Amino acid sequence: MKKIKLQELKDSEILEQLEEARKVLRTSRFQYGVARSLENPKVIHNTKKKIAKLLTIQRERQLKANPGERKSRVLSRVKRKKKISQDSARRLRARKDL
Repeated sequence: MKKIKLQELKDSEILEQLEEARKVLRTSRFQYGVARSLENPKVIHNTKKKIAKLLTIQRERQLKANPGERKSRVLSRVKRKKKISQDSARRLRARKDL
C-alpha cells in the first residue's frame, strides 16, 4: 500500500494492518531463521517498512489530537540533564564540607 492510501485508513483499520503486518513479520522471520524456507527474504524488510509507516501515521494523528505532547518528550530530556547536574553539584558541595 502506498502512503497516500495508508493515510486514508481509519484508526481501527491501521491497528488491523499493524497486527497483520506483525504476524507476517513473525512468520517470515521464523521461516528465514529456523526453516530456511523463505523464498524472498526481502519480505522481512518490506514488512518492517510497512510497520514503520503505519506507526508514523498513528503518531502523527496522536500529535494532531494533542499538540502539547510533542514538547513533553524534549522537555523531559532537558529536565533529566538538569537534575543530573544538580545532583552532581550537591555531591561536590557535600565533599567540600567534609
